[in-house]
Amino acid sequence: MIAHTRLRRLLAGSRLFLILILMMAGLSLLSDRFLTLDNLTNVLWSVCLIGIMCSGAIYAPITGGIDLSVASIAALSGIVLNALMNGAGLNLVLSLAITLGFGLLIGLVNGIVTTRFKVPAFIVTMAAKTYLFGLAMYISKGDQITIMKPRAFLAIGIGKWLGVPFPIYIMAALAVASHILLKHTGFGRRAIAVGANEVAAKLSGVDPDRTRILVYILSAGTAAVAGIVMASLTQQAYAMNAGGYELDVITAIVVGGTSLMGGSGSVAGALTGAVMVGFINNGLNLLNMPASYHPLATGLVILAALILNQGMSLPRTLIRWMARLRPSA
Repeated sequence: MIAHTRLRRLLAGSRLFLILILMMAGLSLLSDRFLTLDNLTNVLWSVCLIGIMCSGAIYAPITGGIDLSVASIAALSGIVLNALMNGAGLNLVLSLAITLGFGLLIGLVNGIVTTRFKVPAFIVTMAAKTYLFGLAMYISKGDQITIMKPRAFLAIGIGKWLGVPFPIYIMAALAVASHILLKHTGFGRRAIAVGANEVAAKLSGVDPDRTRILVYILSAGTAAVAGIVMASLTQQAYAMNAGGYELDVITAIVVGGTSLMGGSGSVAGALTGAVMVGFINNGLNLLNMPASYHPLATGLVILAALILNQGMSLPRTLIRWMARLRPSA
C-alpha cells in the first residue's frame, strides 16, 4: 500500500515531464529534423530568456500575487546597460552591477507599494509595466539601439562552451539556484506558507509583507538578468524588445503546475513548461504550418497539457456535468 502511494506521488510529480516526453516523441515521428542536437539546442536557446525570468517570477504566484512588469524591466535593463557602457563609458563589470541593482530597486518599489499601501500586485505591476516602458522610450528616444561592443558583453549572449550557448548555462544555473531556494531554505518555506494561508503564516512568526517584498525584488532581479542576456543575444536594445514576454512567463509557470492562488509551485515545472512552449513553436515551424494557425494550435496544446497536468479525469468530469444538466426528480 505504501509503495503504491509512493508510486502515485511520483507519477503525479513527474506528470508534466512525461507529457513533454510524449510531445517530443510525437514531434520526432512527424519530423526527422526535430530530434537532432542542433535543433534541441536551438529550442533551449530560444526559451532561455523565458526560463531565466521564470526562475524569479515564479515566487509572486506562489505568494498569491503576480508580476506583470518583468518584460518591461528586461527591455529597460538592456537600454540602461548600453547607456552605461557605451554612453557613460563605464567598464563592463560596473555597468552590469549597476543595471542589476537598478532592476532590484524596481522590485523593491513594486514590493513596498504592494505591501505597505495594500494595492493588489496585479495593479502595481501593471502600472510598473507601463511607466517602465515609458522610461525606456524616453531614454532610448524610441530608437532601436544597436550594440556592437564591448566584445566581452556580446559573448554573454552568443558565446558557447562545449558547443552549448552561454545563455543556456545561465538559465540552468538560475533554475537550480531558485529550486534550492524554494525547496531547501527558510525563505522558500515562508513564501509557500504566505501563499497557502497568510493568517496561519503570521501566527507561525512569518512576516508576509517582508516575504512579499523579497519576492518582487527577486522577480525583478532575474528579469534584469534576462534583459542583459537579451541585449547581448540580439545585439540591440529597444523598448519593445521583450514585448509580450510577461504572458509567456505566466504561461510557462501555470503550465508547470504553479497555482495562481498561491501556496504551491515548482521551478522545474515552470522550466519544463517554458521548454514545452518552445517545442510547440519549433514543431509547428518544422511542420511548415502557416503562422496564422500557430496561436490556435499552441493554445489547444497548452490547454490539453494543463488538463493532463492537473490530473483531471475527463470521463468523470463529463459525467458530473451531465448529472448537473439532468432535471431533478
